[in-house]
Amino acid sequence: MRSDRIHKALVNIPNRFVLCRLVAVATRKYHDPDLRVQDAINDVIGRFADAEFATQQLRILADVETKLPAV
Repeated sequence: MRSDRIHKALVNIPNRFVLCRLVAVATRKYHDPDLRVQDAINDVIGRFADAEFATQQLRILADVETKLPAV
């Protein structure tokens, strides 16, 4: 079930809002027109449940945030 995957992903990314944002961005990049969006979301959440993938994405997010101009 998706809730089990979300709970596993929250172990690696404790901030649920960051997890939601990362899943949304990754789903847009990962989505294939031949694949249902629900399946793409489940795959992405499953990847974030993997500790190595999650830490890699958090590093990328941190790099992007440091390069954004101050508002």
